[in-house]
Amino acid sequence: MASVWQHPKSSKWNARYRGPEGKTINRSTGVTDKAEAKRIAAELEAGAAREWESRDKGEVSAGGISDAVARMQRLARLGRLDRASVLDLANDFLAASGQDKLDAVTNRSWCDSWSGGKKGAVTQRTVWKYEQIARDWLAFLNGKSGKPLEAVAKPDAIAYRDRLAAQGLSPRTANHHIKLLRGLYSEAVEQGHLTRNPFAGVDRLREDGDEGRREPFTGGDVAALIATAEGDWKGVIILAATTGLRLMDAARLQWRALDLAAGLMRVETSKTGAKLTLPIHADFGAWLATQTRGIGSAPVFASLANKGGAGKSGLSMAFKRLMERADVAAGVAREAGKKGRGRTTSRKSFHSLRHFAASQLAAAGVRAEVARQITGHADAESHAGYVNADLDALRGAVGSIRLCA
Repeated sequence: MASVWQHPKSSKWNARYRGPEGKTINRSTGVTDKAEAKRIAAELEAGAAREWESRDKGEVSAGGISDAVARMQRLARLGRLDRASVLDLANDFLAASGQDKLDAVTNRSWCDSWSGGKKGAVTQRTVWKYEQIARDWLAFLNGKSGKPLEAVAKPDAIAYRDRLAAQGLSPRTANHHIKLLRGLYSEAVEQGHLTRNPFAGVDRLREDGDEGRREPFTGGDVAALIATAEGDWKGVIILAATTGLRLMDAARLQWRALDLAAGLMRVETSKTGAKLTLPIHADFGAWLATQTRGIGSAPVFASLANKGGAGKSGLSMAFKRLMERADVAAGVAREAGKKGRGRTTSRKSFHSLRHFAASQLAAAGVRAEVARQITGHADAESHAGYVNADLDALRGAVGSIRLCA
């Protein structure tokens, strides 16, 4: 039998009744009068009974349809007719018509399927980044994460953007998160799960043109680093300075990637998956000649290959300590906030070796398309005019890099 109950923090009465499938349903009546609430609860239970009967017979329930209409009118009068309740009402209409209900796609299920669908299309590292951003967004949504996509509106997207900034993330990073989520919901719109993208029209945070700007090492910096470094670190620095390879790609170089007879190395970058064929610089060749040669997948830099990049014991911090010993100032690109997830970034880091290589190539007059083939640093726009450089051009370009001041 239908009954009513009231939450201690609400003046509205809730109806408790047996639904069309035999399960107990709790639904707000939207009224503060107990007698009126009991009448609404009785109507809801009667409508559920008629729906069950008509569903069993495969017939249309006029009573169920009229109940859904009455509920829609009541919610509209109370100003509570929103996207989520409209979807709920649509399911009531379908059920009363003897048809299957709509399968509402929730924010959580869509985020999970979206990030899962990226596997194989992007690198695993990028998939992890997508998953982390999606988890953070769902945690922000809290109760709305389990509700249909339509429950999220533009104010939610703006509030999330502002929270990222308040937590200390740089405007550039926050804008990147918003751009990714805009794409996530754009696909939902394209597939018909959503009528409007909540991230459409959300303004970008203003970025300081100098914010987070990295600087290349000077010739003197590189010479000091090489002179100070010992063992594998010396080889990694020479390799990065003459190829522009990123830290983890350089540290995990394997002997099978080297063709010493031809003076070439073949590397697949972890960030973009670019497959590079690079000439071996004379200085790196000289360093290799002093090492015990390995075979197959044996690492060239055995003491570094199995270490991670981040953390206090990671390669990035180890290189920062090496910079201090070499008296190469890192500088500060951006200060961390007092609270939140922001972090201090340096003007100079291992990545500055990549900038050094690019700067050296530019100073030597190397054509842009040849330089990009060496560093593997080409965006979608530059790909349109991409020209494959021949090995002689690559050898000449790499040979133009000087590791002294």
